[in-house]
Amino acid sequence: MSLKTKFDIIVPCYNVEHIIEKTLARIFSQEYSKDSFSVIAIDDGSTDNTLRCLNSFSSEQNFTIISLESNKGLSTARNCGIRSGNSEIICFIDSDMVIQQDWLLNVEKILMKEEIVGVIGKVVLPKEETPNMLDHYFYSKNRGARQFGEESIIGPTWFLFNNSAVKRRAIEATELFDEKIKYYGGEDTDLAIRIWDSFPRSFYYSSKIVAEHYHKRTLEQFCAQMEIYGKYNLPILLERHPKHHNELGGNWVKSFKGYLIFNTLFASIIKFLNKIFSFGIFIRYLVIYSTMRGYRKAQLVKKRF
Repeated sequence: MSLKTKFDIIVPCYNVEHIIEKTLARIFSQEYSKDSFSVIAIDDGSTDNTLRCLNSFSSEQNFTIISLESNKGLSTARNCGIRSGNSEIICFIDSDMVIQQDWLLNVEKILMKEEIVGVIGKVVLPKEETPNMLDHYFYSKNRGARQFGEESIIGPTWFLFNNSAVKRRAIEATELFDEKIKYYGGEDTDLAIRIWDSFPRSFYYSSKIVAEHYHKRTLEQFCAQMEIYGKYNLPILLERHPKHHNELGGNWVKSFKGYLIFNTLFASIIKFLNKIFSFGIFIRYLVIYSTMRGYRKAQLVKKRF
């Protein structure tokens, strides 16, 4: 397949009429030649005015809109974008992310290095928003890929596809996103592990690749999402990637120490304390507990059948 552009920017969209125009406007205003990148937006069965917002940019150069009749999930939406493009580098930007105008320039600087096949950037809270309890944890310098420092090698369990870029040859050397993973979380971890196993020590983090995240959630909402991840997708990852058992938390969800520390009694105490003091360590505990709670529910169902 001949490569027509240097970058394909894939934007999966679902009910984001509140922000998608700002997302696309910033993408099209990149300090980079428009001949060198294409934008592929996938409307994943939105029920609001997202598709109408996308169509308002139809005159933009190298812009493709793919409309799915019903909501298929991130894996299917991103795969549609990957298959539609033919660039050297595939960029992934979630539709509630607003990138900086030098985003592509900074991606290019990192991926010029032969040994690097993927880079993930820094996600920040929009300047105009006041952080809530979850935001202080979510955007902490000690959470996610940020904790490893600038231009450091990061493992696959830290590599997400919300504000990142990967060389097409790396994705083509593996299969695409698993479209059977439809619930929240894990689809990016699964693909990242498969790429990492073929291209070890090839993922980088850069704080210069910045995206503002317009997705306000409460701690309760995020914990509910993590419980869904623990119930449906974590069991798939643990079974599929035994070499990464500990990185995925398997040494906790299946062990006595996990039950000793992460249980209903302790969780109730931490919830109470967090309402009074709200420390990052309390929030981290509740997020992990929610994941483990979901996983345990899945195991109980499995035993019954």
